Amino acid sequence: MSHEDKQTFRNSIKIVLLNDTHELLLLFTEDPHITSIDNVYQGGFWQLVGGKIETGETLAQAAARELFEETGLTHNEVVFGNVIWEGQCDLRLHGTATRINQQFIMARTSQMVTSLQHLTQEEKQVVKKLQWFSLDQIKNTPETIYPTTLPKHLEAIIQGRIPTMPIKINLS
Repeated sequence: MSHEDKQTFRNSIKIVLLNDTHELLLLFTEDPHITSIDNVYQGGFWQLVGGKIETGETLAQAAARELFEETGLTHNEVVFGNVIWEGQCDLRLHGTATRINQQFIMARTSQMVTSLQHLTQEEKQVVKKLQWFSLDQIKNTPETIYPTTLPKHLEAIIQGRIPTMPIKINLS
């Protein structure tokens, strides 16, 4: 970052949403306005459902809102657990250096049908698809999935090793 570059901060919630067969719901994003800190666009990527925590929102409110916007699922169809991971990364969002503070909340659902019909106007431009992934699919896909450390941490969750306090994970 150059000296005149001002950094902003963004708090976000990501949902580790597993179904009854331990598949994880991911969404595919293509947004050239999200670049590395040195302004390189990395292409489309898969990521966990979730997003920015709006001013005045609790973590739970943000998780429920993002869940509905990005999947069509309501809080009645999902059982939320506790925050299991947290981490930080630096990106450029629309040209602005941004430190993203992410918290990851555990959630489970037996509802397999999802919908992109409730996306915000901004999301409609960049969110391309939703898909359930098995751990093996996540480990073996040639496509980019963020966070890149997801397979290692997800394996522990599927094996029932769910942190009671958030553990720091690498988001770079």
